[in-house]
Amino acid sequence: MGDPLRSAVERYARFRTQWYGLPTLLVVVFSFLAVLPMLRGVSLLGVSPLGWLSLNSIILTLVWATAAQAWNIMSGYTGQFSFGHAAFFGIGAYATILLTADFGLSPWVGMLIGSLLAAGYGLLIGVLTFRYGLEGHYFGLATLAFAELLRYLFNNLAVLGGASGFFKPLPREYASGPGLAAFQFATDLPYYYVILGFLALVSVVSLVINRSQLGYYLFAIRERETAASAVGIPTFRYKLLGISVSAFFTAWPGAFWAMYFNTIRPDTVFDLLVNVEILLPAIVGGVGTVLGPILGSLIAIPASEFVRQSFEIPGVNNAVYGIILIAIVLYSPRGVVSWPSRLVELLRTRTALLSDDVR
Repeated sequence: MGDPLRSAVERYARFRTQWYGLPTLLVVVFSFLAVLPMLRGVSLLGVSPLGWLSLNSIILTLVWATAAQAWNIMSGYTGQFSFGHAAFFGIGAYATILLTADFGLSPWVGMLIGSLLAAGYGLLIGVLTFRYGLEGHYFGLATLAFAELLRYLFNNLAVLGGASGFFKPLPREYASGPGLAAFQFATDLPYYYVILGFLALVSVVSLVINRSQLGYYLFAIRERETAASAVGIPTFRYKLLGISVSAFFTAWPGAFWAMYFNTIRPDTVFDLLVNVEILLPAIVGGVGTVLGPILGSLIAIPASEFVRQSFEIPGVNNAVYGIILIAIVLYSPRGVVSWPSRLVELLRTRTALLSDDVR
């Protein structure tokens, strides 16, 4: 038994080092996600393992996975840890609704304009923080302040909807009816595949950056910015590029949020907890990796839903969920994406011991 196990372990270890290893794993993960809604109805021995997952909960899982993947492009790759990505999420949501409801524009056009506005706001934050050398927790607090600034602004300006926010317009007001062009559907399943497409596109962008010269420059900045600058990398320019690309794609799930739910308000899209929801999947899954934000979201969000359904006593579900997250982070500081490699090392050790015993 030792030789087949050792052979399988070594084959997987070699596979992970090949250039096609990560893209293949992404294809496997997205193939699983493509059939996940159907798997909820699969029964094994009279038990449906995924039956407790609602379609709404897995849609939200992909929303936060997409936002976390975008957050990771800046905070994971450059090491500039942001606590204020709710600003970009909210800009995407509000721009989409405002331009659709008030001007009759397609929500897809509104999403694109919102993404550009978010990228511009990201550049503004970058210029005002990177120019003066803010980093670490100072940079994190600055990004949080910029997000809170937008929350107070949208809460108090009537032209931006005030505290009441906006209702989603009916599809017939700007399109021929529900459908892809209207970004509104009669059932939740099309919404699932739209956000899955968003996640796939952002993941491809993240993978391309990860494997490109741009990615190497961003990683160099993350590891030691002074050394990167010393060898000629224009760190200021690349940090600005990182935050603008990250902000651009964070607006996408914000736009989706605006078209999925009936209303948006400043306290729902700019809220402090939105920042936590965005960065949590990347931290749980593995900061600075392509698979990490996806795997982290697939663990964190369904775990929250499972705990909520399992404990009816108010507050107990949040306590249990917090304990689960703390245990994951303490056991795997590099995220759950490191679990396969740790398992490989464990199996290598075990097969080596079995071989010694046979001898």
